[in-house]
Amino acid sequence: MSKLGAVVEAVEKHGRFVLEQVSRARSDEKFAQAVADRWNKIQAETPVAKAPTGLALPRLALPEIDEPGEIARYLFGDGLPGEFPYLNGAYREMYLEPLREIETGSYGNKKSSNGHGNSAIGARESRAKAPERPTRPPLQEEPTRLFSGLMLAEDTNKRFHFLSAHQRSKRLSTAFDGPTLYGIDSDADGVFGKIGEGGVAVDTVEDMVRLYDGFEVGAPNFSASMTISGPAPIIMAMYIAAAKRRFGPKVVPNLRGTIQADIFKEIQAQNETIFPTEASLRFLCDMIEWTTANMPRWYPVSISGYHIGEAGATPVQQAAYTLSNGFAYAEMLCARGVPVDQFAPRLSFFLDCGLDVEYIALARVSRKIWAIGMRDVFGANARGQMFKLHTQTSGRSLIAAEFKNNLTRTAAELMLAYMNGTNSCHSNSADEPFTTPSEEWIRLAAHGQAILLEESGIFKHTMNMLRVRKQFSMNSARSNHWAACSRRWRIGINAARSKMRRTVTSSKSMTGPGRSSD
Repeated sequence: MSKLGAVVEAVEKHGRFVLEQVSRARSDEKFAQAVADRWNKIQAETPVAKAPTGLALPRLALPEIDEPGEIARYLFGDGLPGEFPYLNGAYREMYLEPLREIETGSYGNKKSSNGHGNSAIGARESRAKAPERPTRPPLQEEPTRLFSGLMLAEDTNKRFHFLSAHQRSKRLSTAFDGPTLYGIDSDADGVFGKIGEGGVAVDTVEDMVRLYDGFEVGAPNFSASMTISGPAPIIMAMYIAAAKRRFGPKVVPNLRGTIQADIFKEIQAQNETIFPTEASLRFLCDMIEWTTANMPRWYPVSISGYHIGEAGATPVQQAAYTLSNGFAYAEMLCARGVPVDQFAPRLSFFLDCGLDVEYIALARVSRKIWAIGMRDVFGANARGQMFKLHTQTSGRSLIAAEFKNNLTRTAAELMLAYMNGTNSCHSNSADEPFTTPSEEWIRLAAHGQAILLEESGIFKHTMNMLRVRKQFSMNSARSNHWAACSRRWRIGINAARSKMRRTVTSSKSMTGPGRSSD
């Protein structure tokens, strides 16, 4: 049986296991009590935050259930955030503000609506020593990672500094121009009009130095993502060389970031390959094997469904291709003898998020399937089961006519992306249908994420708030996602088997009785 076939069976087996636990919780009093006790303990130990209005909110929203069977279905079938099968999130807490004793906001202060309080009270307070405000705990790394690249290295460097000026963490995402994506230098014949178009031109290590100038690339709060696949090993080598030139050889283990390097995606959708498939896969596996041993904070591949979705695939097709590509890479690395617990934690993913209804559950279902496959088929540990995800709002959903409406389209897609628990996110600019994003519109795209995550209370107080409220309607969407994925995989597996049988039959008929096919 193929590894993909084994994944299909593992997911179906896990589904049967969940149903068994549900049935057991309804028939075995001792087990039912154990499930209820765990549920009560989870609820009792969930911290409570306060909104600026004073409203108490649990840090983790849980479905309002008390029947042991439904509790078992949630715990074993969905899992808490940060627990297998990671449906509700790869990590225990995401997007949340740190807990603090005193919440501040527009409500509950002592001033009246005109900004002036009681003068006598104010006089007494002014004579008393003002209490010290508690120190605000450090905030988590924000998930915003904006994709940028234009003209020459100096121009993109300026844009990087513009985008990250007010971010706690410097999370850069690099777009390369067409010649660079194909491994062609800017002085090659016939490429002059494409230099710096839709991305940055990088030909030399000196270009790479200028591209990230002014950023401490080995710092804990810095990471660089590079969207390039064909010449990815060369570009990554140039990045390492540039970092060593600026900060010395000891910086290499501290380098943090991602390089796309997804050859299967290029073959299936984007078509920016420069080497034959087998050679490209060998380069990729070489790079993964080296980086996982020498650059422990680096993701050497971003297994990408985004381009497959933008090329016309449905959300289900996007998930099916992306996951099968990931499992194929895992199979190749295992065949090389690379330990699964060495490479699996450094595999990352990249999905599209459009306006179609399937995007309500796309990333959540993908996270669950990946976890089951990596645990039950490849034997990965907990870190290797995590589906680390970057999401980008859909480019093909943007429309040039009345382009300002694209702000609303992108805002809706951002909501879906964060409902799905993405680890990082890029929001497209409204003017992208007809130009490289200008500073005005890319600033508004960044503000869309800041408003959603920092100004609104939708994500910063409580994990899973929106997902839990829609729990039962989403169960159907998740089930339909998995059924469609498994059908597509089975069709592919059966087609491969039929092709193999035809090849064997043809080979036997050509060799004839008593002859060898060697």
